[in-house]
Amino acid sequence: MTPRRTRALAGPLALFIAAAGLLAAPAPAAAQSAADVAVAREIFIEGSEFAKQGRWEEARERYERSLAIKRAPITLYSLGVAQQQTGQLVEALESFRAFLVEPSAPATKEYEKLARQAVQELERHVAGLDLRLSPDDVAGVVVKIDGIEVPAAALDRPRPVNPGNHVVTVSAPGYREARRSVAAAPGSRVVVMLTLERDAPAPGASTPGASAGPRAPSAGALPGGAPPRAAPDAATVRVVPIVLLAGGLTTVAAGVAIGLLGVASASDAPTRDGDAADAARAQALAGDIVAGAGLLAAGAGVLVLVLDRGPAGAPRRQAPPRAAVGPLRLTVRF
Repeated sequence: MTPRRTRALAGPLALFIAAAGLLAAPAPAAAQSAADVAVAREIFIEGSEFAKQGRWEEARERYERSLAIKRAPITLYSLGVAQQQTGQLVEALESFRAFLVEPSAPATKEYEKLARQAVQELERHVAGLDLRLSPDDVAGVVVKIDGIEVPAAALDRPRPVNPGNHVVTVSAPGYREARRSVAAAPGSRVVVMLTLERDAPAPGASTPGASAGPRAPSAGALPGGAPPRAAPDAATVRVVPIVLLAGGLTTVAAGVAIGLLGVASASDAPTRDGDAADAARAQALAGDIVAGAGLLAAGAGVLVLVLDRGPAGAPRRQAPPRAAVGPLRLTVRF
């Protein structure tokens, strides 16, 4: 609306205030005290004085206060004019619409045509933001335009905004906040694409749904997903042959002792035949068997020690531990 037309609206309004007063409209259903009505009238007159001086910010603030105390059609109309002059086109459009749905009265009849013209002009100048969310099925989405939350039930409709620059944000549990700065020209409709991305999990924290996809095999993993077999410890490898060797020598000594006892018993027997002689020979045989088993164990221990040291008595080289590969691969994948 042009300044000339605005002055045309404000001039008759001031004459109306002086001639008829504020309370020409029907009283609302809820009764109000005379003191409230008097205060609303006083604040309204202050707003009208500011409007005549072109101080529209002060006028708008007075009209809003007066309307909060007492709802009157002429206050809605006057507030619409002040809002339009301060760039609040969306708010002005709704104030004029609210004025037009009030019951028509002789005192405000002359302003109805001007209000309809203002509505038509404002509808051509109000901008709109068409919000597009991706993904569109996230629970708990909160969308804000210039810090003011948009109701969830209104997200599928273009959002009326005043022409100018706006900041749109969208957030949801488990997602990073998305932010877009948009410039809306008068009468334009701007499509705003907002993409939500999941929060990066903290180091070591499990991510919901992480088991849905195949996991990369860890270093040293066996085919088929089986866990890697632990390599034998070097100390364990050396202890086994030593135990075999020591145990074998001990067993040989025991077998020799048993055999010597059997020979001595056979020498002391009164005859070569008989129970005593048979028992002595059995004892000597048992000693031979025990000693033979000890020799086998000791030989096995010596063989393991020789094979473990490799050729020319040098210690066998050990492969580098596989655990050192794990962090390198993880770092490269990250």
